[in-house]
Amino acid sequence: MERIRMINKLKMHGFVRPLILALALCSYGPLTAAANLNVFVQNSDIGQGLEDAVVEVLLPVDLQSSFMSAIQTTVDQQNKEFVDAVTVIPQGSHVSFPNSDNILHHVYSFSEAKVFELPLYGSGELSDYRQLFDIPGVVELGCNIHDWMLGYIYVAQTAFVAKTDQEGRASISDIPDGVYTVRVWHPQSPEDGGVIEQQVEFTGEETAIVRLAIEPIRSSRLRRAPNTSRTRYR
Repeated sequence: MERIRMINKLKMHGFVRPLILALALCSYGPLTAAANLNVFVQNSDIGQGLEDAVVEVLLPVDLQSSFMSAIQTTVDQQNKEFVDAVTVIPQGSHVSFPNSDNILHHVYSFSEAKVFELPLYGSGELSDYRQLFDIPGVVELGCNIHDWMLGYIYVAQTAFVAKTDQEGRASISDIPDGVYTVRVWHPQSPEDGGVIEQQVEFTGEETAIVRLAIEPIRSSRLRRAPNTSRTRYR
């Protein structure tokens, strides 16, 4: 008997905008561990899985705090691109920004969740510099030298977070029993910062399956440098 129910409630907040989607929730088979969540995000234009969608299960603050653990990670710059294009970190984590290219970069963000700017630097420089990300939200990264460079740091307010793979799939396990908000975000959603939020009840005997179909928008940014002579900047 299906014991997971979906509360049909889509809410907007802050920078949130609607997604074009189809959502289904079902369950299968009893589990011996805590509840799980499986998510499939599809590109509706081509009918294939959509990579780099972020999925969060938002627990109450008093419960969530016992699961949170900050990390230290990096967002590299390789071949004039941010790697990874989308980086997911827990709130309170530190990120460094190494430059693996043999040219200069100038990393910055004016996002509400984090405003910062690194001085112009080359490979091997600023290797010990770390930036603290203590406010949850989406931080959009750019480079003042290379306008086409675009990356995202998703600062999660929960330990129950995952990013979809190349097939558009993500899984989160060991979710405590309860009714929580499931949030899904993707950088190519129809509006900037667009997310979907859905209330889902989890039990230890069920797995929730969420399916989304998103019609992604195309970035207006120039994706590569124009043909120019070689300099230390390009």
